[in-house]
Amino acid sequence: LIHSCDEINLDGTPKDPSVERASYTHAQKMRAAATFGFGRMHNLGMLAWHRSEITGSMLGNPSVSETLSSYMLSLRRRKIQKGETTTSARAVTAELLEQLFDFNNQPEFHKRCQYEPTARNAPKKLTDWAGSQAR
Repeated sequence: LIHSCDEINLDGTPKDPSVERASYTHAQKMRAAATFGFGRMHNLGMLAWHRSEITGSMLGNPSVSETLSSYMLSLRRRKIQKGETTTSARAVTAELLEQLFDFNNQPEFHKRCQYEPTARNAPKKLTDWAGSQAR
């Protein structure tokens, strides 16, 4: 995360401004992948990374540690301060909602269609969906 997303090196020095860095959204995806990898593939679960009081060894999922959570909050704050658009702010606009409404309210979507089972790997069509009449 630090290498590809942050503006600061591990030693605290700033990175060259000409070097392109990944977005906060990319950092979230990297963390999610690490959480999945440690949790499912290495069977470490979703328990926060901590030191066992009994054995003194580290237990849990390292990507769910307090340190990483704090770093992610700090990274998000710094990205926003530098002008990066937050995920929630760019995700859905009024124009996009209007386009979705118009698309979903086309007359052909209000017709009831006969159910036809298909294979999971059958090619999908943009117009093949449950429709506005589905419950």
